[in-house]
Parts: sequence; structure tokens; C-alpha cells
Amino acid sequence: MSNLEILELDPADGDLVSGAFEVLRASHAADNPDSPAPHEGKFAKGLVHPTPGEQETTLIAVKDGTVVGVAEIGLPMRENLHFGWAEIHVHPDHRRQGTGGALLDHFVAYTRERGRTELTLDTHMTWEDGPERAKTGQEFLEKRGFKLALTSINRRCAVDALDPATEQRLLAEARAAAGDDYEIVSWIGRTPEELVETMARIDSTILAEVPLGDLALEPETIDAELKNAKADRNEAMGVIPIQTVARHRASGEVVANTAVFAYDDTGYTDAFQGITIVDKEHRGHRLGLLLKLVNLELVRENFPQVRAIWTDNADVNAPMIDINVLLGYEVVDALGEYQIKFPS
Repeated sequence: MSNLEILELDPADGDLVSGAFEVLRASHAADNPDSPAPHEGKFAKGLVHPTPGEQETTLIAVKDGTVVGVAEIGLPMRENLHFGWAEIHVHPDHRRQGTGGALLDHFVAYTRERGRTELTLDTHMTWEDGPERAKTGQEFLEKRGFKLALTSINRRCAVDALDPATEQRLLAEARAAAGDDYEIVSWIGRTPEELVETMARIDSTILAEVPLGDLALEPETIDAELKNAKADRNEAMGVIPIQTVARHRASGEVVANTAVFAYDDTGYTDAFQGITIVDKEHRGHRLGLLLKLVNLELVRENFPQVRAIWTDNADVNAPMIDINVLLGYEVVDALGEYQIKFPS
């Protein structure tokens, strides 16, 4: 292992960026080929345009001039300053040679130097009768002192999973349950300027509402500036939000929200369901189901290349899982988020 180097990836070094992406591509093909493939354009552009409010670094393991491993690291810089996360990938041809361990050691050192005391890494796991996933990731993390903190179930839904009559019936029932108190508003791309403030407010409630298992994360305060910066990043990466919200007519506030994210790449057939959230005061009106059905129609109309939408939910998030099963989502596998805690 003496000729293994761990370097910070320079987004301007095209050869190393391509080498890093090849590690992601090969790892995906070996470990979870049923899941959406990594997208090269999004990866390369994401290096140049890091997530607003996070310090992001990509470490690469280089051996004899070839990239053999990648660690993508993120540190929140606004809230949750105790926290750090990473995703580690090692090329299948270079496993069991200490590369993953070297990247993990660098991740721990990098985050500890910056005062982080809770670190997470995730790994794909078999779930129910879905495709078999190797246990090597789990065993590697457990051997290094990480413990399972949160299990999320990955599900896939064909955009035409529901027959049209069933879809129209569910839509009519959801509209009736919602009644006249809400205006349903949809858009593609950036949030309309007049909705940025109210959308920032509802986005700020997400981490307080979603199940987080043993992860100690405080809600993020998202303001208009951060929301617009995230929209700038999406545009730069070619990521297109398809969004539908319920606006409470009496208050003018957005009280429920769903979004699907597609790419501006007509050859890429997967899209990704983001968080669906309904304000506590407005639950029980089938707003979550209504928004997802309206949004699904928008995806089909505007992104004919998209054949499947992917989502993940905490295994304990029964209300959202029930809606997803109703819509035709099927289990693929699970993602285990493993955590290690250090004294502060």
C-alpha cells in the first residue's frame, strides 16, 4: 500500500475527475446495479458547484496513477456543526487492499480536525425479498466502530404504475378530501419569487418532521438567500425540480410540498422524489397524496424520458410508506446509515 496516495480532488483536473467517476460507475455496477446509475455531468458539475451551506470535499485514493477509491465528504456549516458525513467507494478491482480503510481514516481525521464529533457513512443492504446486497459494507463499518443509526428503504415506481382509471379515482378522492381551503400550485425549475419566503419556511421544518433514527440533527433554518443559492446550484448541475404545493387560501402560506428531481439529459430515465411534507395543522386532508398525483402528471407530461421515480423513506415512516405503496412504489433495497460518536 506504500504507493497509495490520498489526495483532494481538484475539480479542474479532468483526468482525475473522470477517474473518480469511473470508480463510482464501476462500484454501482458491482454493488447495486438495480439502483439509478450515477450521472457523470451531475458529478463533475457538483464538484464545481458545492452544496450551499455545506463544506464539501472529495478525497481520492490514487495508485500507480489510477484513481481506485473516492470519499465524498460533507460538513454542514450553518447548523449541526457537530456532524459530518461521507460516502466511500472503492473500485471493485482494487478492493480488500486497504483502500477503503485508508479513505475512512482520512475522513475521520479531516472531520475531527474540524471539530466534528458525530460521523456517518452509509451502505446498501438487502431488504425483504429485494435483490441480494453484499454485507461487506456493513461488516467493514461495524469493525471500525460504526453502529446502525437509521435504515431507509429504497423504492422505485414506474411513472405509469397505476392504471389511468385508478389514478383518476385517487386524484378525485384526494381533491374532495382537500376541499376548497387550498390552492394547488405547480412549477418546473426555480421556485417563483413570490413563494420563496413561504417555501423557505416549510423547508426549515423538514428535519424536525422526518424520522432520523439515532441521528441527533437539529432543524435547518433555510432563508430566501439559501433557497435561491440551492436553485442556482440545481441550474448549474442540470437538475430540474418538478414541484407541487398546497397554499392555504386563508393565510397565503404554503402548508404542503412535494418535489421530484429530473436531469436535463434526455438519455437519463430515472428521477428522484424529494421530501413530501405537510404542516401538522393541515394533516388529514390527503394533501400528500394529492400533491404527489398532480406532480406525477407533470413529470409524465414534461419529461417523457423518465420511466421510473425513486424514493427512500425511513423504515418507520408509516404514513409516507402507505402513500407510496398506494402509488405503486416497490421495494428495491435499503440504505443503512452507520454512525460513530467521539467525545467532544
